[in-house]
Amino acid sequence: MVSVGEGTGDPTPRRNVLPGAGPTPSWGRVLATTIKLSVAWRLRALRRPAPSRWRLAALVLILALVAVVVVRLTGTSPPAARTPAAGPAPAGGTGSAGHDGTSSMAAARSQAAAWVAAQVSGDAIVACYPDMCAALQAQGVSAGRLMPLRSGAASPLGASVLVTSPSVRGQLADEDAPALVASFGSGGTRIEVRAVEPGGAAYQSALRADLAVRRSAGSELARNWHIHFTTQEVAQLRAGEVDSRLLATLAALASQYSFRVTAFGDASPGAQVLLRGVTITSAARGNKAVGLAAPLALVRAQNPPYLPAHATIVGQAVLTIEFAAPSPLGLLTPVLTAEPQRAAAVAGALPLGWAQTR
Repeated sequence: MVSVGEGTGDPTPRRNVLPGAGPTPSWGRVLATTIKLSVAWRLRALRRPAPSRWRLAALVLILALVAVVVVRLTGTSPPAARTPAAGPAPAGGTGSAGHDGTSSMAAARSQAAAWVAAQVSGDAIVACYPDMCAALQAQGVSAGRLMPLRSGAASPLGASVLVTSPSVRGQLADEDAPALVASFGSGGTRIEVRAVEPGGAAYQSALRADLAVRRSAGSELARNWHIHFTTQEVAQLRAGEVDSRLLATLAALASQYSFRVTAFGDASPGAQVLLRGVTITSAARGNKAVGLAAPLALVRAQNPPYLPAHATIVGQAVLTIEFAAPSPLGLLTPVLTAEPQRAAAVAGALPLGWAQTR
């Protein structure tokens, strides 16, 4: 991929100047020189009779008044008293707030790039505009994963996520990237990370179908006696708020182990998304606590899309599992719609690897 970065405009064209000629003098300097010469010429006439002197004084006063009026009309003042003209306010701010707007934009861009580098799958293609592509590369996202978009009308189809930019708003974001995954900043500095999906009626239909399947599988999983949930987690399962990959993982683990789920979670600021992270502790079996090394090994042995982005044991009694963004649709739909009688099996004792053999 070609190197990306912010473009620069053509240099400001210079005025044509005659050979040997200096820069064009300002109106203020022309007026000052005119008054100076006029006054000097008139002062030499002070030796004239008194009536002429009065006429001279009146003429000098009139010239001075004319000079003041012209200076005010042309906006010209002597260099020592001139106030620097305010340049155009940078994007994202106006007037004295321009610097703050620029800082806010840079901060939002940096936060979005860091989040994508940490939370989006390492093999996902990221569609971005030049300024965001540069920020993503600065955060370690390889150039080979980036799909540069040169205009707001460019389609992000073919990428997994689209990162918008304050400088270029994607006109097709709602059509080609309808799902908000995360957002950073606000107003004119807002940057959004969106999942690229064909939008419109087909997307809404897929969204409703996936929600129904997650609710069904989550309700079955909440009744599995190998897993202990809190009241809040049961409500989240029944509401379909848990990522399909996480549901399948918990069901598979429950087929071999007993454990306690202490919390579901996500790491997507500024957006309401599916819960794609979980923290679990081992449950005691008799008088002996069951270790977490074997469940961790089983989770790490999976293939995408059921291979989590992060899975590790914290201390000696806590296992954390987190899947990458965005959450895919339709992973459970083929099984539950083709064979409704297997709904309980999917949520209760689904072996890991079922997706590769179905």
